[in-house]
Amino acid sequence: MLPDEVLALLAGRPVPGRWDPVIPLLTTDPDGVPRICLLSRAELDVGRHVVRCAVRSRRTSANLRRGGPAVLLVVGATTSFSVRARVGRTVHDDGGLGAELVVTEVEADSLGIPLRSMGFQVDEGLARAERWDDNEALFARLATPEAAALGGEETSA
Repeated sequence: MLPDEVLALLAGRPVPGRWDPVIPLLTTDPDGVPRICLLSRAELDVGRHVVRCAVRSRRTSANLRRGGPAVLLVVGATTSFSVRARVGRTVHDDGGLGAELVVTEVEADSLGIPLRSMGFQVDEGLARAERWDDNEALFARLATPEAAALGGEETSA
């Protein structure tokens, strides 16, 4: 279950002209080497027990389809959270994968010192580049009862 602080850190969407946090997603390649995919909040749909993500990276998508473990790194004011998850259902569209990350554990790490998350400045073209409208459609498909009936099977658009 995600703590309130993590829910608050991941809530909302990037706003043009402002800085927004980068949320690293770690998966494992077939050879066991970690792979990092940098996500924005527009690529995440967060609930208390499940984080849905939209991924357009082919290698990270393949790792998620294989169903291995995943970790999201979320940085707060004084605490770093490692959100460990297993992959639940997946759906895909033209060039993207929507994956349900079922939270299995959250590790909080803090020395009580101020932290600053990696970030990026949002510009007008980012919504197009990251296909935010398509991401919302993937999240909606993952949330439907029909997707729940798939039991982790991947469906196409």
